[in-house]
Amino acid sequence: MFEHSDFLDAIRNVRSSSRLLCSGFQRDLSALLDGELADKHAQRALAHLESCHHCAEFFQAIRLQALAHKDLAVPGSLARRLRRMRGEDLFEGMTDSEILRRLAAAFYQLGKAYVLLATDGEYLLHVAEEPVEIDHFEKTEVAEAAEAARESGVYRVSVEDLKENAHTHLIRGRKLLDEALSLKPRFAEARLYLGFVCQVQGDHQQAAEAYREVFLRTDRLRNRAHAAIQLGLIYAGQNDHRRALRMFRWVVASGLVARCPEFAFVLHNILVEHVNLGNARAAGEMLRRLRADYPELWESVCQWMHRSPDFLSRVQGDADCRREFEAVEPAFFAASA
Repeated sequence: MFEHSDFLDAIRNVRSSSRLLCSGFQRDLSALLDGELADKHAQRALAHLESCHHCAEFFQAIRLQALAHKDLAVPGSLARRLRRMRGEDLFEGMTDSEILRRLAAAFYQLGKAYVLLATDGEYLLHVAEEPVEIDHFEKTEVAEAAEAARESGVYRVSVEDLKENAHTHLIRGRKLLDEALSLKPRFAEARLYLGFVCQVQGDHQQAAEAYREVFLRTDRLRNRAHAAIQLGLIYAGQNDHRRALRMFRWVVASGLVARCPEFAFVLHNILVEHVNLGNARAAGEMLRRLRADYPELWESVCQWMHRSPDFLSRVQGDADCRREFEAVEPAFFAASA
C-alpha cells in the first residue's frame, strides 16, 4: 500500500515545518472527520490540497500514519502520534478505532471528489472556483474562505489546470477509495465509487466484482439498488440483456421505486431491455406505465429515445414493438424524424 521511505519522509516533513496548518483547510478537514456538509467541505479541501504543498504533506502524513497503524495496532498509539502533529484539535478525545473510522469517511469523501472532478464537467467547474478570487467579496461567509486562501498563499485553481490533471485525479481518487476500504472493508459507498472508477478505466470485470460485493453484502437498500443498477448497465454493455433485465427488475421488486421517485429512471432501463430482447408487449406496458405514472420522467425518456439512433432502429425494425409505441404515442416516430 505504501513504501516505508515515503512514510518516514512524510512524517519528517510535517514535523520539521515551521508553518501552521492552514486554518481553512483545518476547518474543512475537521468537518469531513465530523461528517458535516461533506460534499461542500470535500470540494474545498480538494482544491486546497491541489494548491498548498504544506497541507498536502500534512494530509499525506495522516494517511500514512493511519495505514501503518492498521497493520500494527498498539492501543492509543495512533492518537498520540497524530496529536504530536500540527492540527492538534482534529483528533482530540478520539480513540484509535474512532480515528480510523472517521478517516475512512474523510478518505471516501475526498476520493469521491477527485473521481467526480475527473469525470463530471459541471463538478469540475464548481471545484475550480473554490479558492476564490480575493478581491471579489465583502466580509461574508464567502470572505472567510477567501481569507483562508490568502493565509495559504492560494488565490485560484484554474479550470485548465484541473482539466489537464484529470487522469491524475482519477488515480488519486481510486487510491483514496482503496485506503478508505482498507480502514473500513465494509464501506459500501466507497466500494460503489471504486466500481465506478474501474468502469471509467475500462476494467469492467473488477467494476462488476465491486458492485456484486455491495449488492450481496450490504444491508442498506439504496446501496444495493445502486449496485444492481450499475451491474445491469455492465451486463447491458456486454449484450447480456437477460441478466441486465433481472438486475433492473430487482430494484423495482425491492419497493424502492415506489418509495423513492428518484429511482424511477430504472423503469426506462427495463423498457430498453425489453426492446433489446424483443419483448414487445412488455415494452408497451412499461411505456404506458412511464407515461401514466411518471409524467415528470416521461419527457426526458422521450428525449433520450429520440437521441438514440440504435434504439429507434431496433424499435422500428420490430413491427410488434413499433405498434406498441405508436399505440401509446401516435406521433412518437414523427417526432424523431
